[in-house]
Amino acid sequence: MGLLTRRRASCALSMSALLALLPACEPLADDMDFVRQEVQVTTRSTLVPPADPAPATLKVMAWNVKYGAARIDFWFDYWGDRVQMTKQEVVENMADLYRLVNEYDPDILMTEEIEVNSRRSAYYDMVQGMLEGTSLNYAAYIQTWNSRYVPSEGVGRMDLGNAIFSKYPITFAERIRQEDRTDQDALTAKFYIHRMIGRAVIDVGAGRDVAAYVVHTEAYDVDGTKGRQIQQIYDEIKKETLPFVVGGDFNELPPTAIKLVGFPDEHPSSIGTEFEQPPYTPEIMQKFYDDFVPWVSLEAYGTTEADQKRYFTHTVAGPLRPDEQGNPQFWNRTLDYLFVTKADAWAPGSTDVLQEPGRQGITSDPLLLSDHAPVVGTWVLGGGTP
Repeated sequence: MGLLTRRRASCALSMSALLALLPACEPLADDMDFVRQEVQVTTRSTLVPPADPAPATLKVMAWNVKYGAARIDFWFDYWGDRVQMTKQEVVENMADLYRLVNEYDPDILMTEEIEVNSRRSAYYDMVQGMLEGTSLNYAAYIQTWNSRYVPSEGVGRMDLGNAIFSKYPITFAERIRQEDRTDQDALTAKFYIHRMIGRAVIDVGAGRDVAAYVVHTEAYDVDGTKGRQIQQIYDEIKKETLPFVVGGDFNELPPTAIKLVGFPDEHPSSIGTEFEQPPYTPEIMQKFYDDFVPWVSLEAYGTTEADQKRYFTHTVAGPLRPDEQGNPQFWNRTLDYLFVTKADAWAPGSTDVLQEPGRQGITSDPLLLSDHAPVVGTWVLGGGTP
């Protein structure tokens, strides 16, 4: 999200005016000026012992949960004008998210766009909520946006980030700073999100540790920031010495994607604004497929749009919004991924995109719960070729 809005001329505030609004003892926005920083691990109020104390396989899910907004249309998507949610809306939406997570029952969950103390989501703590609402026991919250007041559209207090959840103990967690955009004015940049790579070390028993990474890169940059962030993610996991899984919203298409432009969920009013979709650069994802094991291989992904549709993970517009042909909107591109080291593998038949009821046995409808579908798979430790 940016600060340059459709009503900028009438509502933009100067930096000096903003600074005058609040006491100087606490900054309006956290610049997050560090390279790497350890983060706190939180726990469920009552731990739920995992069924297998030393598993050989781990069920994994990565999901951009859209700050618990389900299919509420917000102003920056140009399909609606909502800025905040009521507490009841957030509670109900989060209960639906917990239900789907419980249906799949992952051992490790990586979430993007999760909030803990934001006005937009009625100050609901989604991290602790996810722990209490599922059988996941430990969480590392990777804060990426901490502003006391975001002036754009009256957004207000923002505390957003990504998170890594686990049934097994997280013994260490950190956030690794990513490069900021350079294509924004000073006011927007001051209050903008700061992307992070989240890393957690998880004790899976029998003296074994694994690493889990959660990522979420830029979506609307026009200065190449996303490409540099993706390169940094690659560099970080390439030097990891533990068995690892990386999951999240890369905001980039697979290298063999057929459809690259003209997605039906892009509202015409977004064209020419800061929320117009910049051109994708799918070739930058090739190195991940070459050097790691994707949850869906390029062979399985297919060579036609009809083949690839099975693995699409994103649509801005929900099913209540018709496309140009009058059909309900559906997932229309792949932006979310899971990769493991080549020393490991994915259990055959376990990897999928939970697009709709019936996939991997779920009964929930993910299309109604977020603008991203969960990506899942069973990670086989030591099951690959080093």
